[in-house]
Amino acid sequence: MSNIFGFNNIFNYIWLIPIVFSIHELEEWNILKWYKRYYKNIPESTNTSIRIHIITFCVLSFILTTIAFLMRNTFVLSLIVAFVSAFIYFNVIQHIIWTVQLKAYSVGLLTGIVSIIIVAYVNYSFIVNNLINSVFYIIFILTVIPIIKTFKVNGEMSPEIKKVHEFFIRIEKQIRK
Repeated sequence: MSNIFGFNNIFNYIWLIPIVFSIHELEEWNILKWYKRYYKNIPESTNTSIRIHIITFCVLSFILTTIAFLMRNTFVLSLIVAFVSAFIYFNVIQHIIWTVQLKAYSVGLLTGIVSIIIVAYVNYSFIVNNLINSVFYIIFILTVIPIIKTFKVNGEMSPEIKKVHEFFIRIEKQIRK
């Protein structure tokens, strides 16, 4: 397989996943205005609580990637790469569906599409080089059913997404104490 990114070691491809995910998340830095425009029932999210959420997700993606990189010859690599990749795929699907449903750009769509292409290439590279067990993808595909509920907008934030927002609102309040 050709090495289009110029890495000497294929395991270094793994770093592309949190990098493109973080770029995608940073596109959502000012998403609160978008939420307020398209949702009626949003919690008392603030720019700060959303930014804590974004930074937390970015940091977690790098922590998980570091663990996978250090444990690259174990099932942990497969588990983490499949989990983070599935999370990214589902998130991008959300953005595509929201854009179609709302007939308006969903903040994060552009970087999401770029992310999904790069993440798919990294996963493909790992699979064809027998570095990752594809069984883990089947496990994460089974999680699609509960995630599908988060795709519909209809002016209402899904309970799952609302809980994430409420969690980071509580975190912000704790930080401000």
